[in-house]
Amino acid sequence: MEYKQIEFKKITVDHLTCQSCNAKQHNVIGKLTYLYFFLESIPFVPVKKSINIVCNHCDSSFDVDSLSSSDYKIFSKKLFKLHALIPMYTGVIMVLLALSYWQYNSYQADSLSKEYIESPKVNDFYYINQKGINDEIPHNKKYVLGKVVSLTPNTVSLVFSRFLFENKSSLANDIRSSKVIGVKYFNKKHHVFTREKLLNFYQNETVLSVLRPKNSKLFGTLVLTSNLGINKQVKGYSENRIGLSFMLDADNKASLEDAERFFLESANQGYVQGQLNLARLYLDTNQTDKALAWSKIAALKGYDLAIEFYTQHCNSSEACDIAAFNAELIEAGF
Repeated sequence: MEYKQIEFKKITVDHLTCQSCNAKQHNVIGKLTYLYFFLESIPFVPVKKSINIVCNHCDSSFDVDSLSSSDYKIFSKKLFKLHALIPMYTGVIMVLLALSYWQYNSYQADSLSKEYIESPKVNDFYYINQKGINDEIPHNKKYVLGKVVSLTPNTVSLVFSRFLFENKSSLANDIRSSKVIGVKYFNKKHHVFTREKLLNFYQNETVLSVLRPKNSKLFGTLVLTSNLGINKQVKGYSENRIGLSFMLDADNKASLEDAERFFLESANQGYVQGQLNLARLYLDTNQTDKALAWSKIAALKGYDLAIEFYTQHCNSSEACDIAAFNAELIEAGF
């Protein structure tokens, strides 16, 4: 931060008497001191105005303090006109424009995040501060990246990145460097939240922002790829995918019925992910016994997410016996 002084304007007057030679003509010079940061050619803000009066005959300086207040105001008005002063605020104007642009982008991002939470889609990415979910998370590493993996009419399932980060910027760095494509980047465990809960998380800054890939990209970087590790010829795979596509419009009753129909086709063909998705749909539509029955079928095939689902929701049904379920798992070799 430095200061520079420039001569702003010069006028000639003939009603002042030189205090040295008694001459009448004087040049009146306005000097403006302004603040600048890096380029002195770009003033940030004027900080001081001053007036110098010099005799045309002997170059002696006139004592400005001896001027009458009316003369001083007249000179100041003529020298420092508003239209000429505005460019001296160039730096302030540039900063205000930059802040306005940043504020607009922030507002736009906030509006989109809220919209994405209220109408979630599979593969939405969440910036999450896990301190709002788990108090035991260390303060120095609390940020985690989440990704939506499945939806029901009332719930959203996310998987979290395996690592916690100290800075929120690290989440964006992992996206920009395409790390999120790695098959081991996210944990397998599903964290299931109601849509209302996620909105509350956003309001209390547990969810910091939500990003939705466009053409499988974020920040110009590919973040989604087709799952080449899955054999698409497996029975039930296609039906499960179609069911998931209908779940994207789960607020529509007809779409929900179509999702159930395709999940049921997938489940009946023995596809464990279809069986679990059908269980999730049944749970969300208050058909708990059906949900537990289908998740148990998938669990007894060793599908860990189904085991977790059944264990978590067993206490919702009086007919469910968790001890018997664990015994069946052991007998099945899991």
